[in-house]
Amino acid sequence: VQNKLKVERPGIQQLYIFVKSGYQHMKIFLEDILFIEGVRDYRKINCRDNKKTMTSETFTTLELKLPGTRFCRVHKSFLISLDKIESVEKDRLKIQNTLIPISEMYRTDFYNLIK
Repeated sequence: VQNKLKVERPGIQQLYIFVKSGYQHMKIFLEDILFIEGVRDYRKINCRDNKKTMTSETFTTLELKLPGTRFCRVHKSFLISLDKIESVEKDRLKIQNTLIPISEMYRTDFYNLIK
């Protein structure tokens, strides 16, 4: 139900997504994404090597594009890559020296996913 925008193809692993940034559609490899942060009306996709891409696509649209087994919403302003988490402590997690809050609304789903 969550995935209406993409066609599921059994046996084919999704490696990248395209996001609209200005007048371009940027190809972003899933393995490069650390976390996505809401900044006013935009989403900042923080990637390895300090690369950042700004997009006006909503969190909902990005969640539909990203595989739910690898990415998780942890706050109204943060969507994270599960395999990039370095540590989790109470109501926050750490990805490459960035502390990201885990809000009450997403806490249960997040902890169920990492158990």
